[in-house]
Amino acid sequence: MLATLMLLCLCQDPAPSAETRAAAALDLVVLKNGDRLEGRITAQLDGYVELEIEAGASIGLATTQIAEVRRGAGAALAAARPTVAPSDEWFVLHDGMGAAVGWLHAAAKPAADGGFSIVEEYEFADGRARWQVTSMCTADASWRPISCYFRERRSDPLLGAAPLAMVDVAANATRIVDERIVEAVRHDDRLQIVRLDRSGRRERTIDFPADATFPLLARAMARQAKGVEAAMPIFDPATDEMARRTFSGARSRRVTIDGKVARVLEVAECSAVGRNSEWIDGSSRTLRRELAGPALVAVATDSANVQRASSGGAIPGAVVAEAGGAFGVWVPNPAWQASEEVPAGQVSLQCDAHGATIGLSRIEHLEPGASLDTATTAVANWFQLLHTDLRIEGRESVVVRERSRSRLTARSRSGPSPVRATIDVIPWRDSFLVLVCRAPVAAWDELEADFAFVQRSIELDAQAIAPKQQGPLAEPAHKGVPVARKSVPAAPPPTSGRPRPAGPVVRIPN
Repeated sequence: MLATLMLLCLCQDPAPSAETRAAAALDLVVLKNGDRLEGRITAQLDGYVELEIEAGASIGLATTQIAEVRRGAGAALAAARPTVAPSDEWFVLHDGMGAAVGWLHAAAKPAADGGFSIVEEYEFADGRARWQVTSMCTADASWRPISCYFRERRSDPLLGAAPLAMVDVAANATRIVDERIVEAVRHDDRLQIVRLDRSGRRERTIDFPADATFPLLARAMARQAKGVEAAMPIFDPATDEMARRTFSGARSRRVTIDGKVARVLEVAECSAVGRNSEWIDGSSRTLRRELAGPALVAVATDSANVQRASSGGAIPGAVVAEAGGAFGVWVPNPAWQASEEVPAGQVSLQCDAHGATIGLSRIEHLEPGASLDTATTAVANWFQLLHTDLRIEGRESVVVRERSRSRLTARSRSGPSPVRATIDVIPWRDSFLVLVCRAPVAAWDELEADFAFVQRSIELDAQAIAPKQQGPLAEPAHKGVPVARKSVPAAPPPTSGRPRPAGPVVRIPN
């Protein structure tokens, strides 16, 4: 809950007395980019340093990032530590196909009274439309929410004559199609909300529980809370309503970045519509952040390159389909890579950092009309023959996206490095699909959220992977382009050299 999360953020490591600090001075790590990190070194190995910072979180640092380590040299710096460190970060936004479609700017600004503000602004293209969003919140020195602000503007290219008041000259001759502003201010246990849109101005007041907060503030708390999961009421100005969301505090995980295994902290936000995660490096800089799962991802850059990078370039796409495009999976995050040269009827992902795999295969050797129970028994027997090192331990029925499936669980029979696996048997057309998630037991907790994401977001038909355009926007010459009317960036057509059709196009993991 919010009180618990605030306590962990602010009070996990209370300021020691002068005598205690003299006896156990903090360590100082100076990074090559000039940042100075203060805390207690808990591990210093060849190529790796782990530092427990004052907020209670531990961060891992590669020695290639470090300019200097000074044990006991940080005591004099601790007293000047701000409640929220100032930050100014820039990102390029990528859609589900990996194309760069916009930019994101995030900043935190401490105030003289100990409070602070957090600001985010981003812009992206959605077909011909352009979206501009600004979000902000303020809090006092105790992290209690004070106010929040949200503005969303949608504009289209100016195709013909329009009233001068509707033309945004700075936006390259566009006309504003829609705009709304939501502001909210807390007054004790009440929240006063003002909404401005084309229908006019509306005001209302709602109950605001003592443990409620705003999304930007909750994410900042989660970044500083080590391994804590808290569900709390949220007023989200983007939706103009109260909701309940779960925030998982920073957890260490191993991932592959630019071909090298690195350790990052992962913060996750879960809501009724999905899960978004954020990766933070040892210098507290966000490397990667999800805004709509892997369908909309912010990748770190700098202010000098953001405009150029947001108008071109790409990252690997988030959807991997089998050779015929009949079914596929969403890649949970860049820790997973699609395997190459996979036979038709199969999809395979691998996580090199842990030696884990995800495989989705079609089985067609069963009699047409076979029951799910029969198919599950056959798969269990087949699995035991192929994986003699694993033993089936459990079997249960589960429902995912209103579809019944069977789930088998398996573990290593013996060995120094035990392995665990789940096997989902999923009815598909007149046959079945088998999803196998396999990882070392030591890495299972870290990868469990990745496996859960794949299990619930499998795409089971070609129309879901690459739906045809319908209605007035449909253009027969451009097939296989997914369409969804969402306020997120557009996904480009498959890399075939075909021009992009007009209209909003985007893939969203279900």
